[in-house]
Amino acid sequence: MTFRRVCSAIYTACKKTAILTAASVGILTVSGAARAANASASPEKLAVIPAKLRHVFTYQAPAGMHVRSVNVAGDFNNWSTTATPMRQSADGRWAISVVLSPGLHAYKFVLNGNHWVNDPAANPRLNISDGQGGANSQVRIASPWQMMPAPQADHISPAAISFNPQNMNQMDVVSRQYLRLEFTAQSGTLSKAVVDVLHPGTKVKVYPLRKDFNHLGSCTWGTILHVRTASIHYYFTLTHGSATRYVADGNVYHSAQAAKQHAYQTTMRSVVITPGWARRAVWYEIFPERFRNGNKANDPSPHIPWRWPWTKPYRPAGEHGNFYSYVYNRFYGGDIQGIQDELPYLRRLGVNSLYLTPVFESPSIHKYDPSSFIHVDDGFGVKGSLEKLHGENPLNPATWQWSASDKVFLRFIKAAHRQGFKVIIDIPFGHCGKNFGPFQNVLKYGRKSPYANWFQIISWGPPVKYKAWDGVNGSMPMFALSKRHGLAKGVRNYMFAATKRWLAPDGIAANGVDGIRLDTAPDVPHAYWIAWRKLVKSINPRAIIIGEVWPPAQAWLNKGNQFDAVMNYPFATIATNYFANKRGQNLPGIGPRLFGNRLMQLLDYYPFQVDLDQMNIMDSQDTDRFVSRFMNPLLDFGANDRLQTNPQYNAGEPTSEIYRRLEQTAGFQMSFVGAPCIWYGDEVGMWGASDPADRLPMVWKNLEPYDAPDVRVHERVLQFYRQAIAMRRQLKALQLGFYGQLLACPRRNIFAFYRSLGKQNVYVIVNRSAAGHTIRLPIFNSDRGHHLLNYLNPQQMRLVYPPAADGKGRPVLMKHNAGYAVIGKALTLHLRPWSTAVLARYVPGNINSPW
Repeated sequence: MTFRRVCSAIYTACKKTAILTAASVGILTVSGAARAANASASPEKLAVIPAKLRHVFTYQAPAGMHVRSVNVAGDFNNWSTTATPMRQSADGRWAISVVLSPGLHAYKFVLNGNHWVNDPAANPRLNISDGQGGANSQVRIASPWQMMPAPQADHISPAAISFNPQNMNQMDVVSRQYLRLEFTAQSGTLSKAVVDVLHPGTKVKVYPLRKDFNHLGSCTWGTILHVRTASIHYYFTLTHGSATRYVADGNVYHSAQAAKQHAYQTTMRSVVITPGWARRAVWYEIFPERFRNGNKANDPSPHIPWRWPWTKPYRPAGEHGNFYSYVYNRFYGGDIQGIQDELPYLRRLGVNSLYLTPVFESPSIHKYDPSSFIHVDDGFGVKGSLEKLHGENPLNPATWQWSASDKVFLRFIKAAHRQGFKVIIDIPFGHCGKNFGPFQNVLKYGRKSPYANWFQIISWGPPVKYKAWDGVNGSMPMFALSKRHGLAKGVRNYMFAATKRWLAPDGIAANGVDGIRLDTAPDVPHAYWIAWRKLVKSINPRAIIIGEVWPPAQAWLNKGNQFDAVMNYPFATIATNYFANKRGQNLPGIGPRLFGNRLMQLLDYYPFQVDLDQMNIMDSQDTDRFVSRFMNPLLDFGANDRLQTNPQYNAGEPTSEIYRRLEQTAGFQMSFVGAPCIWYGDEVGMWGASDPADRLPMVWKNLEPYDAPDVRVHERVLQFYRQAIAMRRQLKALQLGFYGQLLACPRRNIFAFYRSLGKQNVYVIVNRSAAGHTIRLPIFNSDRGHHLLNYLNPQQMRLVYPPAADGKGRPVLMKHNAGYAVIGKALTLHLRPWSTAVLARYVPGNINSPW
């Protein structure tokens, strides 16, 4: 076969698979160059240049080592030890083919489930910190764009442009009203690009495409279109100097008329449907036992005074000896009434969506070991109310009753809805607590119990031996699984009925919760979630389903048949690595370029409507508080962050500079793609290591002074959060807009990106350094000749609160001065140390609306 035929064969194969192997990239570029050289006036096919390439990882165990399993864990699967298992061949070598984006990827091999080793075949000069005092191997994936011939002046090569409407990263119906379009081009091959939308008759409306930051030889051009029709016809007009070409139906045309005749057509029907309200949410996560005591009549006995110093034993409660022997049993008396009493505080903060960790009956402070899935804990509602219920049968939902505590919770939901809040609750579907009635029945009656097949029984004993989330015979028994139903049929029926109960109490969805967060979601098979989603959406199509999945969660999100979003732990990891961690050899910190690359990789995991709905956390009930990560810059996210296992963890009070850095990170969080989520107390400056120190009682201004003198509300931090949240709610582009990178300057540690929706452009600039810097910020044509304001600067945008009598409004920002006048193509901007600036033209906010 001739070399030319080899090129053609490989190119055809790559078109079919839409994925290149690293070995084929060089040959493809030769073929693309030949196609460009033979270009004529007839239509030319667009190139098929995939965003990701295949790489084969291999591992050969040393002689004499017994290896049962090998997994590759890396930044491409959020370091999961199970997501990417390798297979062993007859010669003993382990291998797996993984699709990776171009650039550097850190990884390790995990042997036998828990033994982490470097790749002995990797280039040691590429090693970087693993955040644990060691190093990770890295692999460099070549970019096909960098292998292309250099662009020519006044010439547009079809081989240097890639658009595939079958790829949801390039063409995505976000909702019935919004269409996201994006194509990739070789860097320097285009000077301008627009999308031409055809309307009835001969009318064509032109929308500019925003150019992204150049990366590894390519850049993206894209936008989000607001569509008011059931379908849309469009083509692209590309310009490079004096050359103009038109892209339609997978071809490059020389005339607009030809492109019109072959325009792309998209029906405005989403493959993946997510709740539209969730992308406009600003979440606030509440740990009910530690948020506010609103009803002292239901206080546990004994309980700890709210202002009591955290590390001091409380003798009236019998606390003595090792701190960790009693701290997990501390009750402070937080309850549902306390949350309801503080809804005005939360309105003034500006949030509009509440996520409550479990509220069901349980002996623990955290309630992740429920004794019931159908009743609220009496410590959160009315003491003794559950004792008054009689005749309930877990197998018969018709016998289930509403306790007085349940009714307290339902009244809270109504009050929250009246004040403009959405409310979701947290449920562990894969396990229960030891006090769960059906499980107690199994312990008593063994095989004869009607619930015998509900649990993962190891042996019937006696005593019964069973699997639990926290180990054999632990406090959280695991539910039995089923290939057909996901969960054992009896468990499935019970959990389905409990779901209906809370989504639509007495059959009324308006009185129920607005969604459910799924604790330890991977413990439950996909078959269950597929069926359960259908149930949820049949009850309330607008209810949101948020899973707890720590690695990238494509398997649960990308088909639109299970979850709407997840708690975005990869987002928290990336933010920690850039904003908090220290850079250097064997250190976890990253610079602005790698930060930008990882953000793009994160967005590429999912359809854009999923990205928009992701719950973007910085911390949670399972991590240290974000502000304390600045005090521990050598620790990677989630690594060694508990005082009981790491006495060297710095749990001291953060400095004023560190609080400025927290504000900088919060400004970024409120600007990035996805719905930001605040862990209670972050907004008042609470700090601490991970569990239990991240679950201290909420700090309230009207309870000051606290018995510990360093515990207080940090007013400056609180005011910044209010300003940033108001900005998020006021700028629609931050909720729905296209994302693109503008700058990444390693020397000065500056990173900038934009969000764009229609005529609204928002510029976000991060100065992650202790020095002030002056930069030239590129500005889009539509903003030239106008004024931009920094929405995070109170001197330019003043926070205004709704009237006290307004039970639904939220704070808004009002223009305080003219801001920055944009004269030319770029704006000269001075950045303060450790600051985030968010620039946009003035848009008035709606002070009467929570959304």
